[in-house]
Amino acid sequence: MVVLVGPVSPFRGGIADTNNSFVNTLVSQGEEMVIFSFSVLYPKALFPGKTQYSSEATNPNFTSHRAINMLNPLTWWKTARQIKKLQPSLVVFRYWTPWLALCYRTIASQLTCKKIAWVDNALPHERKLADTVLLGAFLEGIDEILCMSEKVSDALKEQTQKPIHTYFHPINIQLPEPMKKAKALEVLGLEDTLEYVLFFGLIRPYKGLDILIKSLPQLRQKRPRVRVLVVGEPYEPLRKYRELASTLKVDDMLLFHDRFVPTTDVSMWFSACDWVVQPYISATQSGITPMAIHFAKPTVVTDVGGLAESINSKTGMVSKPNPTALSQSIINALENTESYSDNKAFESLREQKSWHRFCKLFSVTFIHT
Repeated sequence: MVVLVGPVSPFRGGIADTNNSFVNTLVSQGEEMVIFSFSVLYPKALFPGKTQYSSEATNPNFTSHRAINMLNPLTWWKTARQIKKLQPSLVVFRYWTPWLALCYRTIASQLTCKKIAWVDNALPHERKLADTVLLGAFLEGIDEILCMSEKVSDALKEQTQKPIHTYFHPINIQLPEPMKKAKALEVLGLEDTLEYVLFFGLIRPYKGLDILIKSLPQLRQKRPRVRVLVVGEPYEPLRKYRELASTLKVDDMLLFHDRFVPTTDVSMWFSACDWVVQPYISATQSGITPMAIHFAKPTVVTDVGGLAESINSKTGMVSKPNPTALSQSIINALENTESYSDNKAFESLREQKSWHRFCKLFSVTFIHT
């Protein structure tokens, strides 16, 4: 039996989505899975979005115990006792924020089985003084570590001597099928004579939307019919971005859809665009690139973190994270879209980054050893 400690449905977002895919795939491969999720993950005062929960029906083939209240340490001890009674061979802790460190350390300290830290972010993008201490406290109670990019692996090597296994960010299994571009444009009410690049996902300072906006005056000179689709829920005020666009006189090049996009609607936005762009200032890995691969859309990424690990010379371009370099990269991308539309290249990446392959590696490394 394998126990996963982390959010799954009805929580929304990339962590919950990947946990759903991870558990469903391992179950399909014959593993027995038990999940301990959260009754309360973030207090409302600390959560920057509108809601932590999804209204979508995901129909997972597993049952989760919503046992952990992050505001009530008594539930941490109770969860540890429940896990201990199950006598699992392995417990996996999904870690992406120091907010979880003390809770996870408390639970892990009560367990004698093998304990794995599955780490998305060694340290947050917006760091605080205690972050490194909290990470270290958590890792002291862990036997081995799993991560999904060399960037995270390198950061962890500075924090611990524990064994680290570096995989890849898989493509979630619940994504809808691509649409015909013409149909997607029609549904979204977009002109079919324009070119579209897509900035997708939560809007946060480290994602470099300001760099993308600053690149638009130069981009307009060469590709005047380009429009940027900014699609995702803002975790910071959008006013500064709108004011920047107005100052640069490029506000007509930006189309904002400033809300969380449910999985069922993701296909429209990716199918409508010509390229996906990730102008990040800092990064570990990104769940957006696997989504672009699923929809066979080429991607411009900046050379930060592990972003470039998920593309190749047939599926994307890498840019420096500054406006001049980014504008030139997007110009080159749009001039050569056909050269980056090789379905075989995307099919190959889909196989390499499948949850089936990820979970087979996981089983060999951690379960059947």
